Amino acid sequence: MGYVSIKKIKFIPEIKIEYSKDHQYKRGSLEIFLKNGFWSICYEHKDFTYFPRGIGGGIRSLHILLDISPESLRVIYEKDEKTGEYVEERIADWLIRDEGCEFKIIAHPIDEIENAKELLEPKLIKRVFPSYIKQLEFYRNSKILKILFFKDEVRINIENENLEYIRENKKLIKVFPLNKEIHFYGIKPETYKVDRIY
Repeated sequence: MGYVSIKKIKFIPEIKIEYSKDHQYKRGSLEIFLKNGFWSICYEHKDFTYFPRGIGGGIRSLHILLDISPESLRVIYEKDEKTGEYVEERIADWLIRDEGCEFKIIAHPIDEIENAKELLEPKLIKRVFPSYIKQLEFYRNSKILKILFFKDEVRINIENENLEYIRENKKLIKVFPLNKEIHFYGIKPETYKVDRIY
């Protein structure tokens, strides 16, 4: 790991937002610190991660790895019963890596997908450097933080910590971290669970 810089983004009084970047790489992560945990929106690896605040030691996390580009394809490993070694089994377009969180994964058919409502209320705007994040928007009445994510959009409700991932105005993913649920629409992701918490 190279030199890491952290930039605090003063924008919304209710929460803390930071942009962190390892300068060995081109892109970094946007961290949104909330009451019960925090979301990391990673532009380098093209994923979303939720870290709940835990009791006692250990790190728990939920990783949502997306299918945005060919290099984001994830290898699924299976344990060979004869040798005891892990071997490459298949490639997953969408992968959920649940490390000690025990989220319930619910896949819905494509015809149940919701359209994203346009947010018309007054908003605060914060332009962010570097330019690929472009800007953050905060809608104070509904407590929604809107984040541009490549050609797509992420909305985080800062009161209940829910995240929505929107592509072409369709809500493909809805995550309810306080209820430990993640809903997919028209997508059937691979799930990889890690029981041990470090």
